[in-house]
Amino acid sequence: MQLSPTSYALLGLLSLRSWTTYELAQQAERSLRYLYPRAERHLYAEAKRLAAAGLADSEVQYTGKRRSTTYTITSEGREAVREWLASPTAPPVLEAEVLLRSFFAEQGSTADLIAALEATAEHARAARRDLAAFARARLEADAPFLERTSVVVLTMRFVVDFHRQIEDWATWAAAEVATWEHADGRDWTAQRDVIESIIASDPDR
Repeated sequence: MQLSPTSYALLGLLSLRSWTTYELAQQAERSLRYLYPRAERHLYAEAKRLAAAGLADSEVQYTGKRRSTTYTITSEGREAVREWLASPTAPPVLEAEVLLRSFFAEQGSTADLIAALEATAEHARAARRDLAAFARARLEADAPFLERTSVVVLTMRFVVDFHRQIEDWATWAAAEVATWEHADGRDWTAQRDVIESIIASDPDR
């Protein structure tokens, strides 16, 4: 079986404890959506694949007529996680719809782009509020897996900085686009300054 980042995300969760599919969905909503949201979308199908490959065991239980499946990592699954963690990491991949909208902005209006940018800034602020709440819960010892606080916080620091960068960029971009008369920004007087700043950011310069 060819394992994907989604496979390893779920195996990582299963390495912590056994979960029902409902619990896995809750935990993915709490954590993976900030790190690798694709894992959320494919969670149920991927859990079944891991069980079929012998990397997880599945147990079906009934509470009255309600059916639930609990997944538990196997020794083979733990070994797969260890091998993955020891392998070379793939380069980060950026995926953001707002960037597609800004890249093709001339097909719409400046008002469309500004609305998308302002919404993106608010999404970033909301994410930072959620992450701050998670951090406070850990500080108050009111969070699951407190023994994992160091690795959680190490990762959370990047996610917070990422959303701060998104908010800063979206706020700046909205202010700049507000000065445009044309949706393609042909009249943008600051474009040369931005180009030069991108060139200056070259680490080998």
